[in-house]
Amino acid sequence: MRLLPLFLLFGCAPALAQTPCQSTGGPDLVVADVSGVANYGSSGNLEALALGKVYCNVGALWANCSANTNQHPIAAPGLFRLQTVAGAQRFEQVGVGWCFHSSFALSGSTCCNDCQSTDGTHVGVHCSDVNTASSSGSQSGLSPRWQVNAFTGSFPYPPANPSWSGSVARRLAIDVADLEATGGTNSARYFGEVLLVSPDEALAGTGQNNASYREIAVTGSASAWNFALLGSTTSEASAIQAWQDADTLVQLVAVQIPAEGLLYLASRVTPLGNGVFHYEYALYNLNSDDGVGSFSLPLPAGASVSSVGFHDVTYRDGDGIGSVNQDGGDWPAQFAAGGLSWSTQSFAANPNANALRWGTLYNFRLDSDAPPSSGTITLGLFKSGASVAVAAQVPGSAGTPSCFGDGSAGNCPCGNFGLAGNGCANSANPAGAQLFPSGATLPDPLTGTDTLVLHASGFPGSATAIYLQGNVFLFPGAQLGDGIRCAAGLLRRIGVVPGSGGASQYPGPGDLSISARSAQLGDVLLGSGAQRVYQVWYRDPLASFCPPPTGQNHNVTNALLVGW
Repeated sequence: MRLLPLFLLFGCAPALAQTPCQSTGGPDLVVADVSGVANYGSSGNLEALALGKVYCNVGALWANCSANTNQHPIAAPGLFRLQTVAGAQRFEQVGVGWCFHSSFALSGSTCCNDCQSTDGTHVGVHCSDVNTASSSGSQSGLSPRWQVNAFTGSFPYPPANPSWSGSVARRLAIDVADLEATGGTNSARYFGEVLLVSPDEALAGTGQNNASYREIAVTGSASAWNFALLGSTTSEASAIQAWQDADTLVQLVAVQIPAEGLLYLASRVTPLGNGVFHYEYALYNLNSDDGVGSFSLPLPAGASVSSVGFHDVTYRDGDGIGSVNQDGGDWPAQFAAGGLSWSTQSFAANPNANALRWGTLYNFRLDSDAPPSSGTITLGLFKSGASVAVAAQVPGSAGTPSCFGDGSAGNCPCGNFGLAGNGCANSANPAGAQLFPSGATLPDPLTGTDTLVLHASGFPGSATAIYLQGNVFLFPGAQLGDGIRCAAGLLRRIGVVPGSGGASQYPGPGDLSISARSAQLGDVLLGSGAQRVYQVWYRDPLASFCPPPTGQNHNVTNALLVGW
């Protein structure tokens, strides 16, 4: 007769002990291992699984684990997918499951070798407990998420119990359209996450390390899918961390809501070629009860935007106030002056609106010809109506305009002040001529060079424009003709372009890129973090505009500071 290991008979996991656990403060529960997968038959267009776990109390006090009360840990599972679509990565949540309630704590030694065992009504100090995948998928014992405040750890017991039927109800359900076999030439990877919520931890303030994840292998096709564990568990990290682990260019920022929960914003900007960039944002709510109801980012004037998208999760089986599913309507995108935003209904209008709630991840995406720059994303909170600001890469300008003819960079020679954003006034335009960028200094994946274009406008008719590049920003500027010059140091003539209707640009068709032209002229440092200053000098043939001795029949635009 073959004897099974004791941990399989009694539910205790093998020891991976530290010697001993070092801890301070109150109870501190962590998911040490996503330890198993249970597969279930499909129903309609849905597939389902359940995730087992080993969790440990690495804190200095025990945690309650009392059955038939609201004083025990609960666990919520999620499934996430990383894939490449149209040349850009995206990380999305494709499954969300109901909550499993722990009712009897074992006293194992998975995490520590000094477990202080209990009678099962508490998770002992430095002890571990095991919930198998099959028990975690027992439908009758699962409860909806909407009744849980993940920040305070509070939930009612007994929980709401709407009617259910079928093999996927309440379990970690996924639309089969979101599944593909992993491995081989397929790009998709899947990650299962288990997130703990405990009243004791919330009181102690130790609940922000409660999510852990593990990669999941997917096999099968059509309506016959199976899931299995891959690799090892990444403990005390939400699944969104897997995106940055797979791609170091992903930026991941923790967003602490004051006196409330924790969010994570992951973002990735991908050059698509021809001066177009894909912006992908994934916002994960670890434990905020307030939730998020809007997502806004700035857009520079004149930016072209396309392929605007949104992705969320689907609530099922009565997971919403009144045992009615929380709304699944996509957040509509709206353009306003200077920005793009997505939002759901307000909490006052619909408490069951499709807010980003705890343990879930939503995506926001767009393509734009505006290159990435440092900026601020604004998150509108759902219940409170407050907002938080997050630093991130957003569509921006390739350069920073400066050296304006409004007096801020020095006096225009004959009092011919222009407007902020332009140079000094000229005979054709009292606002002054303007220099602005498009494209980016980043190498285009198709050509290997930059796509930066300098645009000058607002000067007289067909006047010739000379595009200057300097390596020193002179401020305040010095007089040059009827204008103010701030481009200084080693000045190079990047291009000489006849105007048409008071406008021109460099490069045009057939011209070298700015970095290539600069290298041709001896400046080979572009692309190494260097900053250069650009300004356009142009003829102004009206002799009486600025009278002698100041007037010299030429002028300049504002300057543009560009980082390479």
